[in-house]
Amino acid sequence: MGHVAVFLTSMGIGGAQRVAFNLCSGLVQNGHTVDLVLVSAEGDLLEELPPEISVVGLDASRVTTSALPLRRYLRAREPDVLYAMMTEINVAAVAAHRLAGVGTRLVVSEHNMPSASADGIKDRLALRLAALAYPYADRTVAVSRGVREDLRRVVGVEATVIHNPVDVERIRRRAGEPMDHDWFADPSLSVVTSAGRHVPQKGFDTLLRAFAALADDDARLVLLGEGEQRAALRRLADDLAVGERVAFPGFVDNPFKYMGRADAFVLSSWYEGFGNVLIEAMACGTPVVSTDCPSGPSEILENGTYGPLVPVKDPDRMAGAIDEVLSDPPDSEALSMRADEFSIPVVTAAYEDVFFGEE
Repeated sequence: MGHVAVFLTSMGIGGAQRVAFNLCSGLVQNGHTVDLVLVSAEGDLLEELPPEISVVGLDASRVTTSALPLRRYLRAREPDVLYAMMTEINVAAVAAHRLAGVGTRLVVSEHNMPSASADGIKDRLALRLAALAYPYADRTVAVSRGVREDLRRVVGVEATVIHNPVDVERIRRRAGEPMDHDWFADPSLSVVTSAGRHVPQKGFDTLLRAFAALADDDARLVLLGEGEQRAALRRLADDLAVGERVAFPGFVDNPFKYMGRADAFVLSSWYEGFGNVLIEAMACGTPVVSTDCPSGPSEILENGTYGPLVPVKDPDRMAGAIDEVLSDPPDSEALSMRADEFSIPVVTAAYEDVFFGEE
């Protein structure tokens, strides 16, 4: 068995953090020694980590100052593999690895579209540094084919595609937890859900317009999450005369009990790195509708085999797709089996090939 160090910022609630959590859990389950190396050893997910995972805090004030303490860690521990997650972290990992002069295999990874997320001077600088740094890594991982193509175009490196690991068994257990919400208890209603940060990228304005155009007046929409657009989205729902049929529960500890009881789940994003939330809904057997955004949804849904794909920012097409799955839902068992293909054991095995396999 090998010794793997997984390097990222912290373990606050977030997509990359959950991916790290699941991957570390899968690696220790398979008998590997795992160090979770954090720029700052903080975050709610730390409390949930399996005890076999060692947490190493670098006590750095920011990512840019983490390279030297990471170098010290590498020299002291000399893990077989250092796996870094996200652009800035990757650049720091390359610097530390070269300074340490150890035989550790370095694997960097991208979890979002580099071109789509580079919307500030800091992000653009990170991409320029990535173009210089990534060739020094032993392997580069992209979480979807779209991210791989973007990396090739923007950064100029080749990457291996490994989809995100999803804890489908945990999702199914939590989906069955009790919930008190009148809409889900009323069989005469069709409940549509979505979840995510209330920011422009998530396209919730398109979803609200699509919902307002549904043929089913007995439909209800539950929009989970919080963010800068929450008040504006509430006003839009009122302007569209659907305010009384849309609920904004905010952040919820267990979104899966909403997904599992919904009649449909919709992802309305402009872009994604992958789109884990689709797999989470499918793990519950819930029908899904998604924008055909870059990148991830078309791969998860196999070009529409497991759920309709609609153009980005097209509320009419989205409304038609939602009406379609509400009136003629796909087989829930098929959706659940598709979600199993992204389970922790399956994805961990793919990472083991990259970490310990031959070039």
